[in-house]
Amino acid sequence: MTLKGKYAKIYKCVVPRATTAQKRFLNIYDIPSRRVLENEGGKKMKAVIETGGKQYYVTEGTELYIEKLDLEAGKKVKFDKVLMANDEIGHPYLTNVEVTGEVVKNGKAKKIVIFKYVSKSRSNRKKQGHRQPYTKVVIKSIKVK
Repeated sequence: MTLKGKYAKIYKCVVPRATTAQKRFLNIYDIPSRRVLENEGGKKMKAVIETGGKQYYVTEGTELYIEKLDLEAGKKVKFDKVLMANDEIGHPYLTNVEVTGEVVKNGKAKKIVIFKYVSKSRSNRKKQGHRQPYTKVVIKSIKVK
């Protein structure tokens, strides 16, 4: 079974280690076609997971900065919402694949400045800052149950 002509709900999948300007949509055809889910010949398994309202393209050893989780550093985290693993597409999720990771740290991103104003009016100006909390996770394993 190939992915050509298949429909998958994969939207705005974030490619790790891409700057904000380089983030791109993940096309189904970017993922190498594989017939089975098992790890063949020592190759790393690949998956698309969903967490925090976003989708991430991951392999074993991938470092992710995701929306804040209420876990401390060193704790294990299990991602059940797996949309795609190698050649298998879920409807909407795969039930036989489990992605596990380890929390490295929790933190806040750099401050961004929000500046709102109304032109030709000196009184309607508002400056505001925001630091988004995040959790850094390293993907340890992608397993088929």
